[in-house]
Amino acid sequence: MCHSRPNPYLQKHPSEAEETMREIIAECESAGHSHGLAAGLALALAGVDTDAAPGPFAALPATAVPAGTPVLAHPMAAKEGISFVRTRRRHVPAELHTGIAVRLGAARLGTTQRLYERAVEHLSARTSGGEPTVRKQLVQGVLADTHVGLEVARRGLRIAGHAALTDLHDRLTALDWELAKLLGASGYAGEHAVAGAFVSRLAANCWVPRDGAA
Repeated sequence: MCHSRPNPYLQKHPSEAEETMREIIAECESAGHSHGLAAGLALALAGVDTDAAPGPFAALPATAVPAGTPVLAHPMAAKEGISFVRTRRRHVPAELHTGIAVRLGAARLGTTQRLYERAVEHLSARTSGGEPTVRKQLVQGVLADTHVGLEVARRGLRIAGHAALTDLHDRLTALDWELAKLLGASGYAGEHAVAGAFVSRLAANCWVPRDGAA
């Protein structure tokens, strides 16, 4: 079980709730960007019971798995500090799932931004045709589209309803894969970009219900 952050949707004053949510979104994005998915997920799930997951599995930071809880073996997730556990599904208010989707979206946004910066650094260090690969028109186009996608997602987190949030998570997944492709073979070495993108998608699948799954 993750602990202790008040649910901003339950506060009495909407303006205070909105300000609190903006702060939480910024914190989750910063954690994902600075420290990775596990850190962002920890903030996204603060105060959330594992059994609130809409499906049979929950993605948790490995450090937050209760002692004695069986963990599903997933080597790729383990390298990212993420564990998957079975849940005993229980009904929770739809707004709780919405809040989780927003906060997890912010954490994923931070990791995608991190991946974007890694791709720019990687491509700037490589040359093609006598110039840095990052200057190639096709590469510039992908990076520009990704930058726009990140900004759209960042704004969307503040206003999106449930259906839009599902789409937002799908868009983050698509951005992750585009960036991972730019890294080529280097995406499988060092800080595992491809693994991170895959596990990020799995975490979203655990916590963001599709239509009819909540």
